[in-house]
Amino acid sequence: MRKDFNRDMVCKNIINWIREYFKAQPNAKGAIIGISGGKDSSVAAKLLVEALGKERVFGVLMPNGEQKDIDDSLKVVDILGINYKIVNIEKAYNGLLDAIQEESLSIDAKINIPPRLRMTTLYSLGANMNYRVCGTGNKSEGFVGYTTKWGDNAYDFNPIGDLTTEEVMAVGDYLGLPYELVHKTPSDGLSGKSDEEKLGLSYKQINEYIENGSCGDKEIDEKIKLKHEYNKHKGTLPLKYELA
Repeated sequence: MRKDFNRDMVCKNIINWIREYFKAQPNAKGAIIGISGGKDSSVAAKLLVEALGKERVFGVLMPNGEQKDIDDSLKVVDILGINYKIVNIEKAYNGLLDAIQEESLSIDAKINIPPRLRMTTLYSLGANMNYRVCGTGNKSEGFVGYTTKWGDNAYDFNPIGDLTTEEVMAVGDYLGLPYELVHKTPSDGLSGKSDEEKLGLSYKQINEYIENGSCGDKEIDEKIKLKHEYNKHKGTLPLKYELA
């Protein structure tokens, strides 16, 4: 966590930033957000409620078949008092696999389909409601590219995108969200592994590298550096040819 990180000030600044974003878009009626039951979407949703009021925040729960921890998602919308909808993407997911021949896809290619279907769902509902789509990815994930291009890294605005995992938890604690949600072991809910198991390194190591240029382990430093370099394309706009 950054040495000068002040939870109170950060929360106030983010809330004001959200309000200014919507003031600049008077036609936008509110914000729509995917609720996974993890810390990122929980904290982002709470910030939206603080900034806009619960009546202008709409949550969408998007299980792919059976979601074992869906009770956590339901707990979030209940605590925040926001309206929500459950959209099970299993039929769309299986239909797409059937259409493009499942056996030809790698495991990672399959894992990236649900996040893109979820973002399609959010934008479809958001367009119908005239709500803006809120992103929920954090800085630590983004730095090493642990995000799906055109999936969870697609959004209209993101209130926690510059916060590391530790800072997101600090904000969640400050906002009074349940400990078990804020400190829940992060998982993509797709691979059957935790984020850190899939990455092969910890978020603490990533955060130390971001803040200090090293996590104290040269081998891990190199791994983080390579992931960052390889995945830079996920954080930049696509190139296009421009006439001279």
